[in-house]
Amino acid sequence: MNKESPSTVASLTEATNPIRSPKEDESTLGSNYPTDVFQISPTVALGLLCTGVEMLVESSAEEVGYSRGAAVPVPGPLVHSDSISSGESTPIRVTGLYRSTDSYDEAGRHLKQQSVLSKRFSSKRQPPITLQEYLLRMHKFCPMSTGVYLATSMYIMRMATIERVIVVSRKNMHRLVLAGLRVAMKSLEDLSYPHSRVAKVGGVTERELSRLEISFCFLADFELRVDADMLVDQLRLLREIGCRGDSLR
Repeated sequence: MNKESPSTVASLTEATNPIRSPKEDESTLGSNYPTDVFQISPTVALGLLCTGVEMLVESSAEEVGYSRGAAVPVPGPLVHSDSISSGESTPIRVTGLYRSTDSYDEAGRHLKQQSVLSKRFSSKRQPPITLQEYLLRMHKFCPMSTGVYLATSMYIMRMATIERVIVVSRKNMHRLVLAGLRVAMKSLEDLSYPHSRVAKVGGVTERELSRLEISFCFLADFELRVDADMLVDQLRLLREIGCRGDSLR
């Protein structure tokens, strides 16, 4: 077991105590949070994960709304550039850029694969339980460490904002978080909960959990390495997002 990361057994011991609200724990943290992320309670990290995912959902909804209302550009007349030497206007000559059909086919297959993988996280209907309630349920029956919650947030934010391989919505955020927690747990912890237990608590079948886990790894391009500095940066980012959200309310 890594000395930096609390063990799963320690997390199980903590779960026997009454679970405080993430907002309550977060308020006690203050703006000058510790640089050692493992001094922060898992419930605070859980609340920050929830805040980050909710921000992605709201950003995606705003982006979709903007794109639907955006005007479609209409091609104008032939553009001319002014010739400096003669003062006469000269039509711009457009040079076509060509790629081999093999490159297009490969790119098309890659995009199609990403689309298929991302659709596996979508539910037909929006789950009746909120993300915070879902995470608290997970933490009650399968408590995880601070690092696991922060790493899950980092994976999802990278896929949604940098790689842009998935759009986070109300219909897919629960399954996306579940898969992220499972992957992060295996990446960071020496011990993990049985597959059947995680599936039961998460509300999916064991087969479905396996598919979600594999799809998550492919969407993340198997970039799952996490170190202490990366977790500190993610913690700082989530705190800024939380403070920004509070100021807008």
